[in-house]
Amino acid sequence: MSDDPALDNLKRKIQDAKKESTSQPQQKNSFYNLGGKFFHIGVDLVAGVFVGVGLGLLVDWIFKISPWGLISFFILGSVTGMVNVYRSLKDEEPKNNKKDTHV
Repeated sequence: MSDDPALDNLKRKIQDAKKESTSQPQQKNSFYNLGGKFFHIGVDLVAGVFVGVGLGLLVDWIFKISPWGLISFFILGSVTGMVNVYRSLKDEEPKNNKKDTHV
Protein backbone atom coordinates (compact mmCIF):
# COMPACT_ATOMS: atom_id res chain seq x y z
CA MET A 1 0.00 0.00 0.00
CA SER A 2 1.62 3.23 1.08
CA ASP A 3 4.71 4.00 3.13
CA ASP A 4 2.75 5.45 6.06
CA PRO A 5 1.53 2.73 8.47
CA ALA A 6 -0.94 5.19 10.07
CA LEU A 7 -2.61 5.71 6.68
CA ASP A 8 -2.79 1.95 6.11
CA ASN A 9 -4.32 1.50 9.56
CA LEU A 10 -6.89 4.21 8.84
CA LYS A 11 -7.84 2.60 5.50
CA ARG A 12 -8.28 -0.77 7.21
CA LYS A 13 -10.51 0.79 9.88
CA ILE A 14 -12.63 2.48 7.20
CA GLN A 15 -13.07 -0.81 5.35
CA ASP A 16 -14.02 -2.61 8.57
CA ALA A 17 -16.56 0.11 9.40
CA LYS A 18 -18.09 -0.18 5.91
CA LYS A 19 -18.44 -3.95 6.27
CA GLU A 20 -20.02 -3.56 9.70
CA SER A 21 -22.47 -0.89 8.54
CA THR A 22 -23.69 -3.02 5.62
CA SER A 23 -24.36 -6.02 7.86
CA GLN A 24 -26.50 -4.15 10.42
CA PRO A 25 -29.45 -3.21 8.13
CA GLN A 26 -29.91 -6.86 7.23
CA GLN A 27 -30.46 -7.68 10.89
CA LYS A 28 -33.02 -4.88 11.19
CA ASN A 29 -34.78 -6.05 8.04
CA SER A 30 -35.02 -9.60 9.34
CA PHE A 31 -36.54 -8.32 12.58
CA TYR A 32 -39.12 -6.22 10.72
CA ASN A 33 -39.85 -9.07 8.32
CA LEU A 34 -40.51 -11.33 11.28
CA GLY A 35 -42.92 -8.80 12.76
CA GLY A 36 -44.60 -8.49 9.38
CA LYS A 37 -45.01 -12.25 9.17
CA PHE A 38 -46.65 -12.37 12.59
CA PHE A 39 -48.96 -9.48 11.63
CA HIS A 40 -49.85 -11.20 8.36
CA ILE A 41 -50.65 -14.46 10.17
CA GLY A 42 -52.85 -12.65 12.68
CA VAL A 43 -54.72 -10.76 9.96
CA ASP A 44 -55.30 -13.99 8.00
CA LEU A 45 -56.77 -15.71 11.03
CA VAL A 46 -58.97 -12.81 12.16
CA ALA A 47 -60.15 -11.98 8.63
CA GLY A 48 -61.35 -15.54 8.07
CA VAL A 49 -63.38 -15.44 11.28
CA PHE A 50 -64.87 -11.99 10.53
CA VAL A 51 -65.88 -12.95 7.00
CA GLY A 52 -67.41 -16.18 8.28
CA VAL A 53 -69.41 -14.36 10.96
CA GLY A 54 -70.54 -11.73 8.46
CA LEU A 55 -71.72 -14.33 5.98
CA GLY A 56 -73.38 -16.31 8.77
CA LEU A 57 -75.33 -13.26 9.93
CA LEU A 58 -76.33 -12.54 6.33
CA VAL A 59 -77.53 -16.10 5.79
CA ASP A 60 -79.46 -15.97 9.08
CA TRP A 61 -81.12 -12.72 8.07
CA ILE A 62 -82.04 -13.90 4.55
CA PHE A 63 -83.27 -17.40 5.39
CA LYS A 64 -84.48 -16.72 8.97
CA ILE A 65 -82.59 -19.75 10.35
CA SER A 66 -80.92 -18.02 13.29
CA PRO A 67 -78.41 -19.10 14.82
CA TRP A 68 -77.49 -21.98 12.48
CA GLY A 69 -76.02 -19.84 9.72
CA LEU A 70 -73.87 -17.94 12.22
CA ILE A 71 -72.61 -21.13 13.87
CA SER A 72 -71.83 -22.94 10.62
CA PHE A 73 -70.16 -19.97 8.92
CA PHE A 74 -68.18 -19.15 12.07
CA ILE A 75 -66.75 -22.67 11.92
CA LEU A 76 -66.09 -22.37 8.18
CA GLY A 77 -64.41 -18.97 8.64
CA SER A 78 -62.23 -20.29 11.45
CA VAL A 79 -61.13 -23.25 9.34
CA THR A 80 -60.45 -20.95 6.39
CA GLY A 81 -58.33 -18.68 8.57
CA MET A 82 -56.32 -21.63 9.86
CA VAL A 83 -55.79 -22.93 6.31
CA ASN A 84 -54.54 -19.48 5.25
CA VAL A 85 -52.11 -19.44 8.19
CA TYR A 86 -50.90 -22.92 7.24
CA ARG A 87 -50.36 -21.84 3.63
CA SER A 88 -48.44 -18.72 4.59
CA LEU A 89 -46.20 -20.70 6.95
CA LYS A 90 -45.71 -23.46 4.39
CA ASP A 91 -44.56 -20.94 1.74
CA GLU A 92 -41.78 -19.72 4.06
CA GLU A 93 -40.10 -23.14 4.30
CA PRO A 94 -36.70 -23.28 2.62
CA LYS A 95 -36.75 -24.67 -0.89
CA ASN A 96 -34.22 -27.38 -0.14
CA ASN A 97 -34.67 -30.77 -1.78
CA LYS A 98 -32.07 -32.49 0.38
CA LYS A 99 -33.46 -35.22 2.59
CA ASP A 100 -32.60 -35.26 6.28
CA THR A 101 -30.21 -38.17 6.84
CA HIS A 102 -30.33 -37.91 10.63
CA VAL A 103 -33.83 -39.38 10.97
